[in-house]
Formats: sequence, C-alpha cells, structure tokens
Amino acid sequence: MREDARLEIVGAGLDLVLDQQSLLSRPLETFKCRHISSSGEVYEAEVTGFSLGSLLAENGLDLAQIASLSFAASDGYVMAVPAEIWADQAVYIMLARDGEGLEYPRSCIPEQRSMYWVKNLTKIELVPTEELALQLQVSVKRISFFREAVQEMEPVELNNRGELVSAYGLQDYFQKFALALPEAPVTMAALDGLEKTEKPEIFLSSYVTLDSEAAPLYFSEEMNLGMRVKQLDVVIAGEDAIYFGSQASLEELFARVGMREAANYLFTASDGFQVRIPAEAIPYGEVYPDEKGGYLRVRFEGFDLSGVQGGGKVKYVIAVEAEE
Repeated sequence: MREDARLEIVGAGLDLVLDQQSLLSRPLETFKCRHISSSGEVYEAEVTGFSLGSLLAENGLDLAQIASLSFAASDGYVMAVPAEIWADQAVYIMLARDGEGLEYPRSCIPEQRSMYWVKNLTKIELVPTEELALQLQVSVKRISFFREAVQEMEPVELNNRGELVSAYGLQDYFQKFALALPEAPVTMAALDGLEKTEKPEIFLSSYVTLDSEAAPLYFSEEMNLGMRVKQLDVVIAGEDAIYFGSQASLEELFARVGMREAANYLFTASDGFQVRIPAEAIPYGEVYPDEKGGYLRVRFEGFDLSGVQGGGKVKYVIAVEAEE
C-alpha cells in the first residue's frame, strides 16, 4: 500500500482518519466471495481487508444505526449505498485482492454489484438513521462535576495494571446524577486532545478512578490499554455532560460541551442548596477548588449578584442545569 494512502470516515458524530499505518495495522480477514459486473457477469475474488462494522463498533457506532454510506474515490467518483444493500452482508475495506496488495483501499460488499466496490477509496460518509440523527442533535442541558459528585458515592476497589485503585462505576454515577442513561454513542475528551466515542453499554459498564497517575482514568479491569482514556476531561452523553477537572471558566466549559442556551442556569450543591444565575453572568463565572477544604466552588467575580442568595457563590457544587 502506498505511503500516501488515507481513508477518512465522517458523519453520525464520527470523524476518523486512517493513514497507511493505521490501515495496515487493523485486524485483517481473508475470504472468498463473489461480485457482479455491470454486465451481469459473476466473478469470484479472494479479499483481504477489515470490517467497517467492527471499526465503527470500536468508536461507539453500530452499522445498524447508519441509513446509508457514501463511498468517495480520489478521482471524484461517489457511490451512495443504502442500508438494504448490506442488510445480509458485512461491509469491508479491502487492502488486497487475490493475494496482491492494493495501492489504495477499496470498498467491498460481498455478493453485490461491482459499482459498490469503489477503487482508490479516500472517504466514507456515514448518514445516520433518523433516530440516531435526532439523538445527535440533542444539546447538553446539565453538567455535573465529577470530583464533587462522587463524594456521595461508595467507590469499589479494582485492579489497574497490578495496582489496586478506588473507582466509581459510570452506571451508578449516571443513575444518581444524570438526567438519563445514554442511548446514543458517548463522547469522551481528554486533556491531550484525544476524543473517543463509545457504545452506551460499554461506557456504562466501565469506571473512572482518580487514584492513577493518568487520572482521571476511564477503564475497567478487562479493557485493553488502547481503549482506556487517560486524563479524562469531559464526557458528553445526550443532554448530560460530566466535567472531571477541578478548575475552569464556565464560559469555556459551556462552549466545550455545547451547553444549551437559556435565560437562567440553576447551580446545585451537594447539600441541596440551589441558586439561579442569569445567562449574562456566565462569562464571569469560574468553578475552582477551595484552598482549605478542597471541595469545588463557583464564583462570579466582576458581576453584581448582590440580589442573589449568597452573592451567587456556591460551595460543594455538583451540577449546573439550563432552565427551560
């Protein structure tokens, strides 16, 4: 395969780029299958490649959530493929044919017409089903602050690469602090810029620990190293977001998670105390750790909130929610 081989996969909340090394390092399958020429002739080929469905699954998407695929070649040729075409077959990215490596990747849908076997494939656009599209359009309504919220949870002791750490189950966390359990792929973003999507069922069966050198660390005892997320910063799951840090500008945090616009935002403390803050105060807001107690606080320096209980300052803040 040529060094400049590159495959981009976009849409349905996903944005992946696979270079030559990434393509060749995928788990490959070799099998024989047929395809049908434009004149109706049937040919048999030995295909070596990887499953597109498996790649999507690693990134939190199910091929069943995709209504159609759009294969684009380097010469501008584009072929749209509706879901019924691959209903009874897997979709593959071919890297070799009849034992001979290809210069560039090619799409392959076994037992289908050759027009769906697009040469010199450079881009695949995923068109989500209507149900998934609606889920992806949802904006964040509530941000919870993980470090403060988990003070109300009992950790479990897990083995993290030979070290026992205290960890918090994400299923329990969402049931206690979120608006709803996620149904669409969950997005995780780390401090180093890494972004990863995960299927809801895998995400909810995993944990976060604050004890590791890579903390906050998303992991489970069974999860391989490549699937873990070090220095986790935010999670976005439907109308819910989680912030794992301890200090941030509220304006920047709202922008990062896609917080819903509202006239007022309701801040809640662990003891049930609540304060309503107008939207115009958010650019002045900051969440930060108390120097002595270590708990999280919110303040709005430079904005007059004298008419608000406590001057708008909240101790032990666990969540902020956009009011309807």
